[in-house]
Amino acid sequence: MSSITSLDSALIRKIASDFSQATEMAVVVVNIHGEEISERFHFSEFCQRIRQNPELYNQCMLSDKRGGLKASVDNKPCVYQCHAGLTDFSIPLIVEGSLVGFVLCGQVRLEDHKDDEIEGMAHTQSMWQKDEELKHCFEDIPVVDYQKVLASAELLQLIVDNCIRKHINLVVLDDTVINEQQKLSTNNNDHKIKKALRFIEHHFSDDIKLEDVASHIYLSPYYFSKLFKKHLGIGFNAYLNNCRIMHAKKMLKSSGIPVATIAKNLGFSQTSYFCKVFRKNCSMSPQEYRDKHYQDSFIHD
Repeated sequence: MSSITSLDSALIRKIASDFSQATEMAVVVVNIHGEEISERFHFSEFCQRIRQNPELYNQCMLSDKRGGLKASVDNKPCVYQCHAGLTDFSIPLIVEGSLVGFVLCGQVRLEDHKDDEIEGMAHTQSMWQKDEELKHCFEDIPVVDYQKVLASAELLQLIVDNCIRKHINLVVLDDTVINEQQKLSTNNNDHKIKKALRFIEHHFSDDIKLEDVASHIYLSPYYFSKLFKKHLGIGFNAYLNNCRIMHAKKMLKSSGIPVATIAKNLGFSQTSYFCKVFRKNCSMSPQEYRDKHYQDSFIHD
């Protein structure tokens, strides 16, 4: 059994086609891996040729995925530069809190902008510039004002929020189509929470935040926060601190590592905050806990 996301409804095709014609920009819908799952609307000759090259097309997918994930993390349209130097923007498609894909638009050159306004300026590649035909095609791409790109991105965001998401259907394919969407959602959420817990287990000593884990399992931070508390009965930050305190106890019992070093090694930016969290969990300070452990150890010996 495998799950798929149906993003190719007639409504989506019409909106993408109409938006492309109105703005004279390219539009395509991709999944979370940057793979195209809709028709290409108003694609330039340059981009059509670029995507015929497997190596360059892979760079296109990576650019689209990077821009899309940045948009989902920031919860707003992301204007970014692709590997070939063109400007695009991405709108995340989020259904029931799950990131299922992106609507991409653009394939234009900008006439006025600041480098820090565009995501990914440092990642452009020049391999295609060795091809004279591609260079001519690139020069034929229209040059637009940066403000037009921003206005188009905001308009497309409104369309996605109010129209497209309502018409996205999550289905499961086996030998037949299963309509138990609620069961699918529950199973999928269980899987995502387990994946999140594994991520926390391997990175609890890093400076991780709720947004990092949510992005790792392709959920919006808001939905992940609610889902996590529903499944664990405790908030994300409290759970993360509990994991860190559990390991702090082991380190206090088995080593003479300074408290400040333990705090730093477990991802706490300030020793004072570590001590505050530790006292809240253990009703004593880290040093008191260490002293009590050695005292108990001495008595038992």
